[in-house]
Amino acid sequence: MLSARNIAALGFMTFAMYLGAGNLIFPPFLGYQAGDHFLSGMVGFLLTGVGLPALALVMVAIVNGSDNLTAALPRRVATSFWVMVFIVIGPAFIIPRAITVAYQFTFAPFVGDAALPFFSAAFCLAAILFSLYPGKLVDSLGKWLTPVLIVMLTTLGVFAVAFPGGDVVTTAEVYQQNALAEGLTQGYMTMDALGSIGFGWVIFRAIQGMGVTAPKAIAKYTFYAAAMYAVAMALVYIALAYIGSTSADLGSDFSNGGEILTAFTTLHFGVYGTLLLGSVMVLACLTTAIGVTTAGSEFYSRTFTPVSYKASVWATMIASGLVANIGLDQLLAITLPVVVALHPIAIVLLFIAPVRKRLTQGAVMATVITTTVFGCVDALHILGKMPTGLNETLEQSLPLYNFYASWIMPAVVMLVMSLVYSMSKMKARSAEMASVAS
Repeated sequence: MLSARNIAALGFMTFAMYLGAGNLIFPPFLGYQAGDHFLSGMVGFLLTGVGLPALALVMVAIVNGSDNLTAALPRRVATSFWVMVFIVIGPAFIIPRAITVAYQFTFAPFVGDAALPFFSAAFCLAAILFSLYPGKLVDSLGKWLTPVLIVMLTTLGVFAVAFPGGDVVTTAEVYQQNALAEGLTQGYMTMDALGSIGFGWVIFRAIQGMGVTAPKAIAKYTFYAAAMYAVAMALVYIALAYIGSTSADLGSDFSNGGEILTAFTTLHFGVYGTLLLGSVMVLACLTTAIGVTTAGSEFYSRTFTPVSYKASVWATMIASGLVANIGLDQLLAITLPVVVALHPIAIVLLFIAPVRKRLTQGAVMATVITTTVFGCVDALHILGKMPTGLNETLEQSLPLYNFYASWIMPAVVMLVMSLVYSMSKMKARSAEMASVAS
């Protein structure tokens, strides 16, 4: 049985892995656009931006590990899925972006891009040092780095409530029409559910490292970690969104949440605001990079015998540093569609997992393929690559297309049909075996 201190540290570690640069930048801009529709927009955002990732962790606990999410898929398909997940949330997307965002909020305002290679090397080395010892991840993240990060975020939250940056801003048209739906869309677009299935590898390993081996106990502590993450992240999101919604006196024509946070911290802390915001960004990006690197390395070392955990850590961070300095923009153009397409697949696997024993492998593949096809449709829509004529047709005829979630209805219908078909087939087989036996 884990002590209250260890449970708290586990929850802090989970929270820290999710809290990346995007999670700090999205909410202020949502608040800035939502204005006096702040509450409706945030309810929607929290349902999909926090509730969906937390639900994903709970499902990981129910099926006893992230690797069991793909147990119903053919082995090669499952392995290919995980490889793509850890590539795009690792060296091809999340980690290089974390490096560049952390740099933009620290050294870039003073020296431009000149120091990016040196910053990248230091950032990657720090991530490597923490990631090399996954058994101590709860101590390093949960008991040291995250409490420091929480103190900084709490400072921002207190100042946001006590000393807002001005009156409530004018609500943008998109939030005037349907703030709840727009909040749901923006929360979904954080893509944190995809991170959940990856972080499940880390959380299970961390709990086992604390001496817990019984599956039910591991599931229980994973649920605790998910609940603590959800509460902490919701509070952070609300505080940051409130900064955006009350930013009328900070300036106008903000194009992203980073600009809003910079203006807010400069107003209240002057030059020290740059230091505070930069420190928050660096710690948030570092903890996410550590979590992603650890999760990917756990997978590679367990799946591919010749690959050691330490070698995977070094390879992941070296590749991430190179991408951040050489071709991040070009690579993002390629990998972003993959991330967007993988997200629906990850979600549908979460809902397949509890009933996978009642589904034939063919039924599972039919559901996954259907989700993949419509996930690709949503990816083209999100990226603005859908042909104009077809886009107009789909807007009128495909449910949830306007909310970038057209995959949901086809996936649900296919899953239900597959479940009915599989159960009827299994029942017929049981009846046949009974007649043969008699």
